[in-house]
Amino acid sequence: MRDVGFSFENVDATDYDELRPTYAPEAIRWVAEHARLEPGSLVVDLAAGTGQLSRRFVPLGVRVVAVEPAANMRAVLATNLPDVTAVTGTAEAIPLDDGQADAVVVGNAFHHFDAEAAFAEIRRVLRPGGALTLFWARTDEHPDGLRSGIREIDDLVERERASSPIVETYRAWYEPPERIEGFTALERRSFATKRTMASARLADLYATSSDIASLPQPRRGRLLERIGELAAELPESLELAGRSDVPLWFRDGSPG
Repeated sequence: MRDVGFSFENVDATDYDELRPTYAPEAIRWVAEHARLEPGSLVVDLAAGTGQLSRRFVPLGVRVVAVEPAANMRAVLATNLPDVTAVTGTAEAIPLDDGQADAVVVGNAFHHFDAEAAFAEIRRVLRPGGALTLFWARTDEHPDGLRSGIREIDDLVERERASSPIVETYRAWYEPPERIEGFTALERRSFATKRTMASARLADLYATSSDIASLPQPRRGRLLERIGELAAELPESLELAGRSDVPLWFRDGSPG
């Protein structure tokens, strides 16, 4: 998929950096162990945004190259993560030489790619045996005390995004392909997550999501205003349950 008419340049990059869900530390460790990443290994983070996934790999001592087409996202990433090399590019045109990468990682973004072109390009930049991992930040059931208020917001958003092709493609990745040409069979794990955020920021969080950000005005404005009204009735601080779903493949050993 390619999102026609939508760009993350239209999203507040500071809000995106502060509010988007991150990934379970156990998920990072699982990938690092399976990919046999060592200090100095090259990890390429595609559609890196402001670096939510990149920053998880930096403490491993690996070299991280963050590939991100949106200038506003790259600017925040470069400011906050000086040890990460931020470059302009896309999953379909990765600015690396053949076989350079030990691992390619993608955080909550593969549904924005042209899958066939992206898989071919990822295979090109990976060394034989290198890992491809897609990290997905999913939402789980909310605790009982929040369910009614959060559920009303979820239902409202669900009605608005019902016809969104972005959402349709995102949900298609709930079941990743078992086989990809040029890669080994799928391995997958899921890791529970929890995070705390202020209810007053819920509308700002939804505004950073591509399916909401791509809605036309004034429809988007009305939706975000209503989310703010419903959020005002919730506790000041919310504990949100989720999970990191992590499919993993390895590049085969054949040349080219």
